Amino acid sequence: MTTEKKSTTTKKSQAAKTKETAPKSTPAKTAMVTVNVEETTLANRTPDVIATEIRDIDQKARQHAIRSAIEIGEKLIEAKALVKHGDWANWLKENVNYSQSTANNFMRVATEYKELNSQALANLSYSQAVALLSVKAEEREAFVEENNAAEMSARELQAAIKEKQELESLLQQERERIKAEQMALEEERQQRADLQRDYEYETELRKKFQDDLIKAQEAAAKAPAQGTAESKAKAVDLRKAEKALSESQQRIAALEADMKAKEEELNAKVEAAVKEREKEMAEQARKREEEAAQQVAELQEQLRKNNNTAAIKVKLHFDALVGDFKELIGAVALLENEEQKKAISERLAALCDDMKAKL
Repeated sequence: MTTEKKSTTTKKSQAAKTKETAPKSTPAKTAMVTVNVEETTLANRTPDVIATEIRDIDQKARQHAIRSAIEIGEKLIEAKALVKHGDWANWLKENVNYSQSTANNFMRVATEYKELNSQALANLSYSQAVALLSVKAEEREAFVEENNAAEMSARELQAAIKEKQELESLLQQERERIKAEQMALEEERQQRADLQRDYEYETELRKKFQDDLIKAQEAAAKAPAQGTAESKAKAVDLRKAEKALSESQQRIAALEADMKAKEEELNAKVEAAVKEREKEMAEQARKREEEAAQQVAELQEQLRKNNNTAAIKVKLHFDALVGDFKELIGAVALLENEEQKKAISERLAALCDDMKAKL
C-alpha cells in the first residue's frame, strides 16, 4: 500500500513538473496577430477600391432597374390588349396607380429596349432610358457611348439631347436650303440653256436670211425692167428677206438682253445667298459666344460659392484648432513630471514646425 502511494505521488509530481515546463499559450500574441490581419485588410480598403465597389453596385442596380422597367412595360402592353376600350385610364389608376403618361413610358421602354445587347444601354437608369426615347433608335447606342450618358444627371442628359436635336434641325434646314438653291440654280441653268439654244437658232436663221437677202438683191438686179411680174415678185422676196432679217436681229438682241439679265439675276441671288449665310453664321457665332459667356458666369458663380464654403470650413477648423491648442498647452502646464512635460513640449514644437513647413 505504501509503495502504491509513493508511486502515485511520484506520478503527480512528474505531471506537475511537466505542466510547469510546458510552453504556455500566449493569448496576447494571438490577439496581436488577429489585429495585424485586420489592420492589413483595412489597409487594402483604399478609396479607389471602395469607389470601384460602389460603381459595381450602381451598375448592377441600374441594370436591375431598366430590366424591371422593361418587364413592367411588357405586362402593361399585355394588360392593355385585354382591358376594354375606354377603361384603360381607370384600370391604371385603380390597379397600379399609374398615369397614362407613366404607363406609356414603361411600354415604350419595353418596346425600344427589349433587346439589351449593348452594355452601354444596359447601364442606363430608368429615367435616362425614358429621356433617350427622343433619340432615334438607330442612333441611341452611339449617342450613349459618345456622351457617356450613363454617368450624366437627368438635366445634363436632357441638355445633351436638346443640343443634338438642335444641331440636327440646323443640319436639316441647311440641307433643305442647299437643295432649294440647287434646284433654283438648275432652273436658272436650264433657262440660260434655252436662251442659248434660241440664240444659236436665231443666229443661224439670220445667216440664212442674210443669204436669202443677198440672193434676192442679185435676182432683183438681174430682173427685167420694173413693172413686169417677175421683177415685182423679186422685189417682194427682197422685202420679205429684209423683214425676216430685221426681226431675227431684234429677237437676237432681245435674247442677248434676257441672257444678260438672267446672269445678273443669278449673280445677285448668289451674292444675296452668301450675305444671308454670312449673317446666319455671324448670328450663330454670337449665340455661341453668349452661351459660352453664360457658362463662364455660372462657373464663376459656382466657384465663388465653393470658395465661400471652403472659407467657412477653414474658419471652423482653424477656430477649433486654436481652442484645442490652448487647452493642450494648459494641460501640459499642469504636468508634474518634468521629463514628460519636456518630451511633450518637444513633440508639440516639432508638430508646429511641420505645420509651418506645409503652409
